[in-house]
Amino acid sequence: MTVLDETIEALEQRSPSLLHEVKVEDLVIGIFFTGVKLSTGHAGVAFTPIGDIPEAVCCPTTAARMPQAGNLKGMPVLEAVRYAVEKNVLKSAIGVAAINGVTQLYLESGIEAEGKIVNGADGFDLLRIQPHETVSLVGAFGPYIRRLKTAGNPFFIIERNPMTLREDERRLYRPESEMAPALEKSNVVVITGTAIVNQTIDAILSRLKKGVRAAIIGPTASILPDAFFRKGVGVMAGVRISDPDSMIRILKEGGSAYHLLKECCEKIAFVRKDTL
Repeated sequence: MTVLDETIEALEQRSPSLLHEVKVEDLVIGIFFTGVKLSTGHAGVAFTPIGDIPEAVCCPTTAARMPQAGNLKGMPVLEAVRYAVEKNVLKSAIGVAAINGVTQLYLESGIEAEGKIVNGADGFDLLRIQPHETVSLVGAFGPYIRRLKTAGNPFFIIERNPMTLREDERRLYRPESEMAPALEKSNVVVITGTAIVNQTIDAILSRLKKGVRAAIIGPTASILPDAFFRKGVGVMAGVRISDPDSMIRILKEGGSAYHLLKECCEKIAFVRKDTL
């Protein structure tokens, strides 16, 4: 069972009656993020994996990606949540965003998640990385690359597209085919939330060595953490959407994580009890 399958199962078991009452009030598939607003007023976002749609330049074939476009508003949230495990990456983005919205609904309804909740903290800081520790970044996190350079830590950048890296960073690059040996050498692993949507997350988590400190970071990682904790993740650092209508508007207008954090959300992290 995948980590997303386990997460959906956990959501259904926690409050099945609540899930059956909630619907999707609004949604947007933006350039950078997909957003879902629930009928309860809660909301979630997830990375839009445009780069994983090879036919994205061709309207006739791309139409098959979202055959229900125009008719998703009002769908039961349980149906939307189950999109998360679809191989269709646009559906997966909707599903993960819906899961993130339901996670916030559950927290505000008093339904607890595992671990400690830390508000306002950066997931990278919660890992408490020491200068001598080797770090693997699974995804090209620009701000974290700069911080590790400044700190002098040895580190690897595992990234699908090396063109996202600066010239002096290319020596740190490792393709996905070399991920296993990089992770084996690492004391700390920082994973982009994108891996949840494109469903590479299970392969990454299966390669984490015992004792490594791992975090999944980014708006996509605003998800019920229980299943991820069981797979070796210590920190799930995402966001809480404070103004769902602003979120929808920002994503419609091509907004990114920067705009979301500036206008309509705040950082929130789930931390496994043995991590802090």
